[in-house]
Amino acid sequence: MTAETDHQQSRAETTHGTYVYGVTRAREDAPSDLPAVGGDSEVRAVSRGGLSALVSDLEISRPLGTPEDLLAHERVLDAVAADATVLPMRFGSVLTDVDAVTDELLEPHRDEFESALAELDGAVQYTVRGTYLADAHLREVVEEEPAIAELREQLRGVAEDVGYEERVRLGELVHEAVSAKRQADAEHLVRATEAAALRSQVHDVVGEAEALHVSFLVDRGQVPDFEAALEELALRWAERVGLRQIGPLAPYDFVGGD
Repeated sequence: MTAETDHQQSRAETTHGTYVYGVTRAREDAPSDLPAVGGDSEVRAVSRGGLSALVSDLEISRPLGTPEDLLAHERVLDAVAADATVLPMRFGSVLTDVDAVTDELLEPHRDEFESALAELDGAVQYTVRGTYLADAHLREVVEEEPAIAELREQLRGVAEDVGYEERVRLGELVHEAVSAKRQADAEHLVRATEAAALRSQVHDVVGEAEALHVSFLVDRGQVPDFEAALEELALRWAERVGLRQIGPLAPYDFVGGD
């Protein structure tokens, strides 16, 4: 074999890598009916020492990060999480080949993975998002905060180019009051479901109408209780907050590190 042939072979070998979705306890099967990241491979399980990594082949010359790639990553993990504990890897985790998966990922991190799997055993993630309905939060802060109501009344009928400082102050007061309301509503949601949830994590929200974004770690056996508590709160909040439940999911927000 000539040097040129060696060079060409080396280049061919480096055009593909092994994409890693997550780690589970040893298993033989993987979700084969779902698109893989990159779209040109099948997802399979690679095992070593009682652990399996969910992987697929990937052409590394193409950039990652399309909506399809992100969705494929999540679908594989969530499909596995439906009936098994899985530790999600960060999106974009690519190793050189299958040997690297076993030798550089599974083997040296075995104790860490086994500890995390034991901690999350039997649990799945549910994410709850809330949206304020018909500006309910704005009406509430006007009713609840005398300073806002008073300043708002003072500016009623005043031309837009007049009272600039007062308008800025009103905006600041409303922003502070809405932020406090979002925090209080997220805490209320956590309290309402805490009997059925193992852990929770409150996230920041974006968008004027967004009320809350909270992730929950729920034992599979407690899922009916969690959903019942959430439904009860949704009924109580029917006129002010629309709640959306997403799950079961892989425990993305409850895994430390990769």
